[in-house]
Amino acid sequence: MNEFTIMMIDDDEVDRYLLKRALKSAGYVSYIFEAENGQAAIDFLSNYEDNAKQYPERFPPIIIFLDINMPLMDGFEFLEAFVKLRACTHVFNKSMLALYTSSKCDEDKHKAQGYDFVKGYLVKESLSVHSLKKTIESCTA
Repeated sequence: MNEFTIMMIDDDEVDRYLLKRALKSAGYVSYIFEAENGQAAIDFLSNYEDNAKQYPERFPPIIIFLDINMPLMDGFEFLEAFVKLRACTHVFNKSMLALYTSSKCDEDKHKAQGYDFVKGYLVKESLSVHSLKKTIESCTA
């Protein structure tokens, strides 16, 4: 079994649940942080010192699964904010992202690949243990 600290950023509770089940089925025993939108995730990640104390050995997350379409701050707005966060808190340079989205749009996929820390793109309706394992391998390689 592989253990990773993971963060899921998705406004849909069912989609977060399905991803958790797929992670378990794929053999990943993980500590999972969850956020309902990009703003909540940035607020949580920005509180690095407190989180590092509260979750020693578990913070920061190694892999972040990010939805695109969310309220308050969507996935692409999160990516821009995460670039700034990485610039001032270098520990996040080890965190890799995979989009976990319902968008099949090639434009979205291409835009996401413009960020060097985005290593995967999972379409929710095609989530499988195999596709999840491939994504995690690309994030941890």
